Amino acid sequence: MIFTVEEIGKHLGQTIQDVMGRPLGKLVGLSANVKDEVQSVHIARNEGDIEEHPVNEIRVIQDHPVLLQAWRVEAEDIKREYDIIKRRRQAIDLLLKDGDIEQTEYNQLRNSYEEIHKEILTKRDGLSEILKSVETKLDQQVRDLQTAMTNNKMLYTASEIDEKTYQTVTESVRMGLEITRKERKDVDNTREALQNVDSLEPPKPVIETPAPTPTPIHQSIPDVVVIKMRESI
Repeated sequence: MIFTVEEIGKHLGQTIQDVMGRPLGKLVGLSANVKDEVQSVHIARNEGDIEEHPVNEIRVIQDHPVLLQAWRVEAEDIKREYDIIKRRRQAIDLLLKDGDIEQTEYNQLRNSYEEIHKEILTKRDGLSEILKSVETKLDQQVRDLQTAMTNNKMLYTASEIDEKTYQTVTESVRMGLEITRKERKDVDNTREALQNVDSLEPPKPVIETPAPTPTPIHQSIPDVVVIKMRESI
């Protein structure tokens, strides 16, 4: 994604958030090339540290700067690359079928796409390992927040904190749980989407075998019933 200095510069001094809406700090600087394209941004964290992030981690959503986690950006890149390669593979298959491309050229293009696809799968597998650590971290956060909720209830029940304090801290913990669980769900959705980055071959159509029509059981009933009476002797 390309941003000009003008596009990002107007947000300098603003608070930058993550995709969950959590404030991360202020956007305090940027670096650009001679084409006026922003290469990176500088964020002053709330604790005072200055961090530099590549511009591809920045999105502007509803006129507010948002910082994406690196794993989100990589997942987007992998999905985009896969979609491009898949469409191109389908295109050359169609060209070959219609006789608009020579077999030799088709083989060359197909092999090149297969190599790129292998690279995409390698990146996908690496990102899957990163997501495991992200999941572990988020699961621990959920447990810590649940523990904090329980401790607060205990302190309130024991009259060690007043109701106003209890309500305030409980609401903070509840919001934290909601955000963390939402982010955990995002990780699950990302992992599921990455599983689809698997094959360039189109899915084979499922041919459903129609169920055999049951043979009706007809009971032959004669039109005329002949009853023979035994004659008396």
